[in-house]
Amino acid sequence: MSGKHAGCLRLWFSQPALGPTDVSPLSMWIAAVAAVVLVPLVAGPWLLATVRDALVMGILALSYDLLWGRAGVLTLGHTTFLGLGAYGFAVMTVQFGYAPVTGVAVGVLCAVAVAAVIGYFLLFAGVRLHFFAIISLAVLIVAQQLAVSWQSVTGGDTGILGIPGLSFSVDGHAFDLSGPRTSWYTVAAILLAATGLIWLVCRSHYGKVLNAIATNEWRAKACGYHTPLHLLLVFVASAALAAVAGVLMAACSGVVAPDVFSPLLATEVIVWVAIGGRGRTGGPVVAAVALTLLRQAVSSYSTDGWPLMLGGLFLACVLFMPNGLRLDGCVVGARRAARSIRSRRRVQPIHRAGHAQEKP
Repeated sequence: MSGKHAGCLRLWFSQPALGPTDVSPLSMWIAAVAAVVLVPLVAGPWLLATVRDALVMGILALSYDLLWGRAGVLTLGHTTFLGLGAYGFAVMTVQFGYAPVTGVAVGVLCAVAVAAVIGYFLLFAGVRLHFFAIISLAVLIVAQQLAVSWQSVTGGDTGILGIPGLSFSVDGHAFDLSGPRTSWYTVAAILLAATGLIWLVCRSHYGKVLNAIATNEWRAKACGYHTPLHLLLVFVASAALAAVAGVLMAACSGVVAPDVFSPLLATEVIVWVAIGGRGRTGGPVVAAVALTLLRQAVSSYSTDGWPLMLGGLFLACVLFMPNGLRLDGCVVGARRAARSIRSRRRVQPIHRAGHAQEKP
């Protein structure tokens, strides 16, 4: 890389000085690191695997928040890339017998290639908003039909079973990441690393450019920014991260089926980001983990209850929480309420003393 390009990268991703607004995300990230270390010490294998699968969905929510929350690109078929990553890993490891590392690379590359082709022809052609969302939903349906009909490769309705876990070797030393505890640390480390990296990118100058494009793309274009190129880069990056979540899902569960392309799951991803708050890196992740655990609890009692509950949550979010459930807003509201109560307690003795002086 030439010095000119290196200087441009330093300019785009240079970090401003830490301020008061950075205290909350840093505190949440440090608390998450502590939780990742401590949870395996107190949780059993079943609970650890359950929360680990929810963390995989947190990676998916993080990828969609990068696209919709940061760049303002709404899509209804983001789980297409989740399925491509899962099927790419499964096909290479089970059907062709390649090593898991090769399966990871193929799964991510498949999602990146599809996102690059779709994004190039749509974003550079000026397709935005609901048009882009509808076309992405059509791509998701096509991918689902291919997964069902291409039985010789995808296994049809049954899917692919017996998918191996993650493992690799370095200098003759084999590392197996398929155990309950090792897979937990693997998924959690990837989630923490992706969260920290996206937070750093979004607080840099490039994050301000993405915010400008999401707010008013025409104004950003008038300022000289190549908005279709930036949107394409974010679209491909979010697809790659979603594919990583798909690879982890297939490796941890050992099975992948056409349900991974379900429009219901694509709707859940939108609800996660909407409830967690668009553009709030940690919020969608927390919402995804919490709602995934809630879905598993509800589905254990009734398989029909979760879609109804999901629809109710979506309506409630649209009507009452258009900006998501903001934890910092709750804290500020609680502080205001406490100050109001204290001020009332101070005023009441003064009024009582005044009334006592007025008595003859």
